[in-house]
Amino acid sequence: MITNIEESNNPYIRYEMVYSDDLLEKSITKWRKIYLSEKNKQNKLGKNKRFSSKTVNKVNDCIQEIDHYLLHVYRPFFYKLDPNDEIYMRTHRMIIYGMLKYSRSLKTVVMKASGYNLGKLLVEKGVVKTLDDLPKVFVMQRIGLLDIVDESLNTMRINIYECMSCFRMKPIGMSMCDFEAGVIEGVLEKLYGKNTTIEKYCWGLGYSFCGFEAYFE
Repeated sequence: MITNIEESNNPYIRYEMVYSDDLLEKSITKWRKIYLSEKNKQNKLGKNKRFSSKTVNKVNDCIQEIDHYLLHVYRPFFYKLDPNDEIYMRTHRMIIYGMLKYSRSLKTVVMKASGYNLGKLLVEKGVVKTLDDLPKVFVMQRIGLLDIVDESLNTMRINIYECMSCFRMKPIGMSMCDFEAGVIEGVLEKLYGKNTTIEKYCWGLGYSFCGFEAYFE
């Protein structure tokens, strides 16, 4: 481990992170192998067939198992940074759980709007200056391990591993990471222009990673 300390008069970009670039790279490489393995299996099954062989639980039944969603939040990379990571995770997930239990549409709208506003703020305050800053910032914000897997003229594909909203949750037949999609959409809008970011893969859909696609107007 090494300690990276960045000082600034701007409180938005003054922070301390304790990790090594090597640890981050190794963790992303490990998860990318899992992503590629699952994508290959999905391709063999066909686009219209569910990848996961796990039982897909009804949303209401799964959310009733609050202990699983709130307590099974150990994230290997983030635990190495801070053994108290699970405490922050439970707080974040309790907010999602509360909204999802009340209204699925409320959860989607509020969480994506919150992430979108954060994403724009990160660029406006100079925390994110280029796309290369995103992996470090996602670690700093405890969002997850960000991996840019493909860039083209009109589309960008981004994965998040050890995602704070859904990591290790049971599949429930729906994506969960509206907050993360909002952050990506907000950042990309400020850097490149209007876009729509949609989550295509999620632990809630039976995968072991979160996959987002950003479509630029």
